[in-house]
Amino acid sequence: MEDHGSISKCLNACRATIAILASALACGAIVACGQDPSDTGFNASLRNRYLYIASGTCYTGGATASTGNSTVAKFDITTGSFLGLIADYNIYGNGDNPAAISNFDNNRILVAIENAAGRRIDVMNRDGSNLTTYVSNATALNGIIRHLTVLSDLSILVTKATAIEKFSAGRLRVTQGASPFINAPAAPCATSTTVMTSTLTLPGGKIVYTHAAASPNNLIGVIASTGYSGAATCLAAQAAPQTTSFPTSSLYVPARGKLLVAFGSATAANNVIQSYDIDTSTGAISGEVEAWNDQSVVHGPTRMVYDSETDTILVANGASTLNNVEKFTLGTDGVLTKVGTTPYIASNVYSRCITSMEIGR
Repeated sequence: MEDHGSISKCLNACRATIAILASALACGAIVACGQDPSDTGFNASLRNRYLYIASGTCYTGGATASTGNSTVAKFDITTGSFLGLIADYNIYGNGDNPAAISNFDNNRILVAIENAAGRRIDVMNRDGSNLTTYVSNATALNGIIRHLTVLSDLSILVTKATAIEKFSAGRLRVTQGASPFINAPAAPCATSTTVMTSTLTLPGGKIVYTHAAASPNNLIGVIASTGYSGAATCLAAQAAPQTTSFPTSSLYVPARGKLLVAFGSATAANNVIQSYDIDTSTGAISGEVEAWNDQSVVHGPTRMVYDSETDTILVANGASTLNNVEKFTLGTDGVLTKVGTTPYIASNVYSRCITSMEIGR
């Protein structure tokens, strides 16, 4: 005769095992117990990604621009929809304008403030909280601020009209003797530094800058990672495509090995984007291609940003007739193709005279 007590114990053990398995299966269905499935895998790469846009006093290369809005706003990276403000510098009432923004770390953003009465670099959380001054140096920040680049060691390059300044991770000014980090480089780079407009670093650290003074100094220059200390540290230069085309923004697209430079102009036909091959080891620039030349879509371009996760390029238009953001793909031939039939971000109060854009969490 069977032992009913043993059978009962066996059944109970089986039920417990089934419950454990059911729980494990349910847990697996949502990736991990207590974890949102969007936190892992493919969805994680697209989760909580935003486009941050600064509106201030932009440089368009001569195209007529609107008055900026003195704000930093957040947009949905997928749809281009406005999500809200993270900083409104109008509330201080002292003439502050965000001239550039840059991702600082996973949680914070840097904002370069253009105000002749007190230029500085702010740091704030990505939701706009804890806004404080990060760098304030009247000696170094003595020219119109155009661009801001955070390097891998958390030092920063600040592009101002007359030079490029560097600050260490400890926020100390880094100079070449008594001069700024990059100041008045000799030929073939610009022999004056009066309208510096953008800066980027290549893999390996070499520095590409754009300079928008009158021809022949409307050009692209490449400087050694150690800054400018003499003619030997000017590694290469590239003239603008036209004497009245002035470089406003530069972008390195690692997936194509291409350097893109946007040019603005008071002459409508000279508002273009050029593509170049660039040797990241030597800095040599070659293979110029006209990437885009349709002024109904790009006019007074002020800033470009590359979205590596979607392999697309966003271009901000500062011309008062557009005040929008367009999206493109870049072919291996260096030619841009517009995405969609309408602007990625249509003209709105927060896209007037865009000075800077960043993609971040």
